[in-house]
Amino acid sequence: MSNSLFLLWLQFFICSIFIFIAGTRLSLNADIIAEKMGLSKSWIGILLLAPITSGPEAFNGLSAVLWVKAPDIAIGGILGSCVCNLFILALLGLTIGLGLSLVQIKNNHFLSISFGILMLAVAGVNILLGQHLAFGWISGGSLILFFLYPLAMFFIYKAERLIEQKKLNENYRDISLSHAFKNFALNAFIILIAATWLPKVGNDLAVATSLGQTFVGSIFIAISTSLPEAVVSFSAFKFSIDMAIGNILGSNITDLFFLPIYDVIFLKGPIFAFSHQNQLLNVISAIIMTAIFGLMLKFQKPLLVILGNLTMILIYFLNLSILYYLR
Repeated sequence: MSNSLFLLWLQFFICSIFIFIAGTRLSLNADIIAEKMGLSKSWIGILLLAPITSGPEAFNGLSAVLWVKAPDIAIGGILGSCVCNLFILALLGLTIGLGLSLVQIKNNHFLSISFGILMLAVAGVNILLGQHLAFGWISGGSLILFFLYPLAMFFIYKAERLIEQKKLNENYRDISLSHAFKNFALNAFIILIAATWLPKVGNDLAVATSLGQTFVGSIFIAISTSLPEAVVSFSAFKFSIDMAIGNILGSNITDLFFLPIYDVIFLKGPIFAFSHQNQLLNVISAIIMTAIFGLMLKFQKPLLVILGNLTMILIYFLNLSILYYLR
């Protein structure tokens, strides 16, 4: 391995480590904020955790579009991260025993699942027809995605609402709300800073390893930027299953909201017109995996949960294999 390639991998892993360390501290402070403000844990996962853990994807996409001029990496990073997030959800189910705790999960997650599938479908249509359904340099589907996000947040909030304040965790009694917010903001800042460097490293790795941009965007960047979701979700499980699930499902919705933003700032034309058709594989995989998780929540059968998690993991690796073959 050449020194330049070694340095690229070193940068990649250093950024990922920073994301990992800071991400471990987000869940605790989010749980403190939820309890002290009397908010639903799943709503905190969607409203507070998801935008932060999705920050790397946002910065990577902006960097790829504005600096690297590689819109396919931006789209691949978002769609690849959606698939990777669902893979994390499947691992969470297998390693921690989510299937045994399904009865504790709220049915309100079905709204997040439904909006996630709808927004993925719109993104897929954009990839197929974005060049033909355009308004100026913006894809028509991007406008739909832009309005679907606040609509999703509105309906999810209406379903969640404020919950009654339960007895405060004794470990949190001496921790002030302002202190929790400060710690949360500090660790969120560390995650976002580390994430801004990843697109350049990913693009350089694409050149150095002779791998296609679609593969790099979906694998290298997606895995690294999904570290916050992984770390936060596994640690959030200790406090609330709903917070962990809300973070992952909310992250996918938030990620997809970034696509129309990229479309607006990419002035060369509809960003989806520059996207490789291989990205449809990410869309299809994410839709199927989301639907499988929805079925697991609906029927709550232990055997179905085990098979569903294993199927989601299989789809993830199959998706990676095909993308590598098509690179």
